[in-house]
Amino acid sequence: MKVVVLESYSANSLARLKADSRLTVEGDLKSAEILLIRSQTKVDLHFLNQAPALKLVVTATSGFDHIDWRACRERGITVTHTPEANAQSAAELTIALILLWERQLIAARKNVRENKWRTGLPKPLGLEGQALGIVGLGRIGRRVAKIAHALGMHISAFDPYVEGEVFQQYHAERLSLIELLKANDYVSLHVPYTKETHHLLNNPTLGEMQGEAVLINTCRGAVVDENALLTALDDGLIQGAAMDVIEREPPPSGHRALTHPKLLLTPHIGAYTTSAWEKASSEAVDKALAFIAGHKVADTLPLATPWFDKT
Repeated sequence: MKVVVLESYSANSLARLKADSRLTVEGDLKSAEILLIRSQTKVDLHFLNQAPALKLVVTATSGFDHIDWRACRERGITVTHTPEANAQSAAELTIALILLWERQLIAARKNVRENKWRTGLPKPLGLEGQALGIVGLGRIGRRVAKIAHALGMHISAFDPYVEGEVFQQYHAERLSLIELLKANDYVSLHVPYTKETHHLLNNPTLGEMQGEAVLINTCRGAVVDENALLTALDDGLIQGAAMDVIEREPPPSGHRALTHPKLLLTPHIGAYTTSAWEKASSEAVDKALAFIAGHKVADTLPLATPWFDKT
């Protein structure tokens, strides 16, 4: 079978593909039967028309909103993703953003560079005893809960698709979304992007948060209404926000998100670690080889979860 790899994969994973005598790794999309991608390749109708022989699409990402899986299904194309590979690195970044904000590390570095040392630096409270609300208690949300609990934070979570036992296992009090927004010092978003979660944080919901609260978003940019967030920051409805994702990436020059003093923006690096990249590459190749061997491929779309119907 002919395989086309359109984005970066680890050397080890590519070597495994090339070593398999059943495969030919090439660059001709017209003859491609298996496609390996990441998030930058948009698999839509226009793309599919250029790949008439396609049988399998594997994206080495946890998200899949860059793929029109319904159009693929109509053409008999199997679509699968790698939901576990990036979870740890995304959780680590979430905790890093919380610590960065809480300990005012950017301001501290600025003070040192300006020879001010600690002069004028605010004294942080510290995370122990503070409240963290997690919206979405899935693979990443659970890891965040585990780390935050170890730091002594009080954990609450909102997820209508997760059983109560999971909340107990991760020491998370179960709250409604509005209860969670009202109750927490930090609110961290870990939901898939669906019709249900589009602009989940908007003018009304941001208005429910505490004035001293900080919003963290490491899932999908469109889960937060950017204009509503910037207004909330301007008006002091919340203390600040740390975002790894934004609706348009990268934002255009002059976008207020780039320079807003109460917004910390990172360039979508939740999965940007060597470990996550290697794991995702390896898992994607595993799925391709399973498909060739006629075995059942894991994590195919549509997913058998209730929330998936909202995509």
